[in-house]
Amino acid sequence: MAHEMIGTQIVTERLVALLESGTEKVLLIDSRPFVEYNTSHILEAININCSKLMKRRLQQDKVLITELIQHSAKHKVDIDCSQKVVVYDQSSQDVASLSSDCFLTVLLGKLEKSFNSVHLLAGADAAEWDWLCVKCQQYLSKA
Repeated sequence: MAHEMIGTQIVTERLVALLESGTEKVLLIDSRPFVEYNTSHILEAININCSKLMKRRLQQDKVLITELIQHSAKHKVDIDCSQKVVVYDQSSQDVASLSSDCFLTVLLGKLEKSFNSVHLLAGADAAEWDWLCVKCQQYLSKA
Protein backbone atom coordinates (compact mmCIF):
# COMPACT_ATOMS: atom_id res chain seq x y z
CA MET A 1 0.00 0.00 0.00
CA ALA A 2 1.42 3.37 -0.98
CA HIS A 3 1.80 6.10 1.59
CA GLU A 4 3.23 9.56 1.90
CA MET A 5 7.02 9.45 2.24
CA ILE A 6 8.04 10.05 5.84
CA GLY A 7 11.52 10.41 7.22
CA THR A 8 14.67 9.83 5.25
CA GLN A 9 17.22 7.08 5.32
CA ILE A 10 20.60 7.34 7.05
CA VAL A 11 23.43 4.80 6.81
CA THR A 12 25.52 3.62 9.76
CA GLU A 13 28.69 5.46 8.71
CA ARG A 14 26.77 8.76 8.50
CA LEU A 15 25.25 8.23 11.96
CA VAL A 16 28.67 7.56 13.47
CA ALA A 17 30.11 10.65 11.73
CA LEU A 18 27.20 12.73 12.99
CA LEU A 19 27.73 11.57 16.57
CA GLU A 20 31.51 12.01 16.39
CA SER A 21 31.24 15.55 15.00
CA GLY A 22 29.25 16.66 18.04
CA THR A 23 27.84 19.57 16.06
CA GLU A 24 24.21 18.48 16.36
CA LYS A 25 22.09 16.90 19.07
CA VAL A 26 20.87 13.46 18.05
CA LEU A 27 17.98 11.59 19.64
CA LEU A 28 18.31 7.83 19.07
CA ILE A 29 15.14 5.73 19.17
CA ASP A 30 15.25 1.93 19.17
CA SER A 31 11.90 0.63 17.96
CA ARG A 32 12.67 -3.07 18.42
CA PRO A 33 10.92 -5.27 20.99
CA PHE A 34 12.20 -4.80 24.55
CA VAL A 35 13.92 -8.22 24.62
CA GLU A 36 16.05 -7.31 21.59
CA TYR A 37 16.76 -3.86 23.03
CA ASN A 38 17.84 -5.41 26.33
CA THR A 39 20.16 -7.83 24.53
CA SER A 40 22.01 -5.14 22.56
CA HIS A 41 21.35 -1.50 21.81
CA ILE A 42 23.14 1.73 21.05
CA LEU A 43 24.10 3.52 24.24
CA GLU A 44 21.67 6.38 25.02
CA ALA A 45 19.00 4.99 22.67
CA ILE A 46 15.43 5.13 23.96
CA ASN A 47 13.34 2.01 23.43
CA ILE A 48 9.87 2.68 22.08
CA ASN A 49 8.53 -0.77 21.33
CA CYS A 50 5.94 -1.83 18.84
CA SER A 51 3.02 -3.02 20.96
CA LYS A 52 -0.43 -2.98 19.36
CA LEU A 53 -1.70 -0.85 22.23
CA MET A 54 0.99 1.80 21.76
CA LYS A 55 0.43 1.86 18.00
CA ARG A 56 -3.31 2.41 18.52
CA ARG A 57 -2.73 5.13 21.14
CA LEU A 58 -0.37 6.97 18.78
CA GLN A 59 -2.79 6.66 15.85
CA GLN A 60 -5.66 8.01 17.94
CA ASP A 61 -3.53 10.84 19.37
CA LYS A 62 -4.15 9.58 22.90
CA VAL A 63 -0.46 10.01 23.68
CA LEU A 64 1.94 12.66 22.42
CA ILE A 65 5.21 11.40 20.98
CA THR A 66 7.15 13.71 23.29
CA GLU A 67 5.36 12.23 26.32
CA LEU A 68 6.11 8.73 25.07
CA ILE A 69 9.81 9.58 24.68
CA GLN A 70 9.99 10.99 28.22
CA HIS A 71 8.12 8.01 29.65
CA SER A 72 10.33 5.48 27.81
CA ALA A 73 13.66 7.15 28.62
CA LYS A 74 15.75 6.01 31.57
CA HIS A 75 16.37 9.65 32.48
CA LYS A 76 14.90 13.07 31.64
CA VAL A 77 15.48 13.89 28.00
CA ASP A 78 15.90 17.44 26.74
CA ILE A 79 13.61 17.52 23.75
CA ASP A 80 14.34 20.12 21.10
CA CYS A 81 12.34 20.12 17.87
CA SER A 82 15.46 21.14 15.93
CA GLN A 83 17.50 18.07 16.95
CA LYS A 84 17.95 15.15 14.59
CA VAL A 85 16.03 11.98 15.39
CA VAL A 86 17.35 8.62 14.21
CA VAL A 87 15.08 5.59 14.54
CA TYR A 88 16.33 2.05 14.10
CA ASP A 89 14.90 -1.42 14.20
CA GLN A 90 17.81 -3.41 12.75
CA SER A 91 15.83 -4.84 9.85
CA SER A 92 14.13 -2.10 7.82
CA GLN A 93 16.09 -1.16 4.74
CA ASP A 94 14.26 1.97 3.64
CA VAL A 95 11.21 4.09 4.38
CA ALA A 96 9.58 3.42 1.00
CA SER A 97 9.31 -0.32 1.71
CA LEU A 98 7.33 0.14 4.94
CA SER A 99 3.60 -0.57 4.88
CA SER A 100 1.40 2.37 5.81
CA ASP A 101 -0.07 0.62 8.85
CA CYS A 102 3.11 -0.79 10.43
CA PHE A 103 4.25 0.57 13.81
CA LEU A 104 7.45 2.05 12.38
CA THR A 105 5.49 4.13 9.84
CA VAL A 106 3.17 5.40 12.58
CA LEU A 107 6.16 6.21 14.82
CA LEU A 108 8.06 8.03 12.06
CA GLY A 109 4.94 10.02 11.14
CA LYS A 110 4.39 11.16 14.72
CA LEU A 111 8.07 12.04 15.13
CA GLU A 112 7.99 14.12 11.95
CA LYS A 113 5.16 16.22 13.38
CA SER A 114 7.33 17.15 16.40
CA PHE A 115 10.88 17.20 15.00
CA ASN A 116 12.40 18.90 11.95
CA SER A 117 14.76 16.09 10.97
CA VAL A 118 13.71 12.42 11.26
CA HIS A 119 15.75 9.56 9.82
CA LEU A 120 15.48 5.79 9.60
CA LEU A 121 18.77 3.95 10.04
CA ALA A 122 19.18 1.61 7.08
CA GLY A 123 19.12 -2.04 8.17
CA ALA A 124 22.52 -3.43 9.05
CA ASP A 125 23.74 -7.00 8.95
CA ALA A 126 25.06 -8.57 12.17
CA ALA A 127 28.69 -7.51 11.64
CA GLU A 128 27.74 -3.93 10.78
CA TRP A 129 25.36 -3.82 13.78
CA ASP A 130 28.16 -4.90 16.14
CA TRP A 131 30.51 -2.31 14.62
CA LEU A 132 27.87 0.42 14.98
CA CYS A 133 27.19 -0.41 18.64
CA VAL A 134 30.91 -0.33 19.45
CA LYS A 135 31.53 2.95 17.57
CA CYS A 136 28.52 4.68 19.10
CA GLN A 137 29.36 3.48 22.59
CA GLN A 138 32.95 4.66 22.22
CA TYR A 139 31.76 8.11 21.22
CA LEU A 140 28.86 8.39 23.67
CA SER A 141 30.90 7.17 26.65
CA LYS A 142 33.34 10.07 26.02
CA ALA A 143 30.58 12.69 25.78
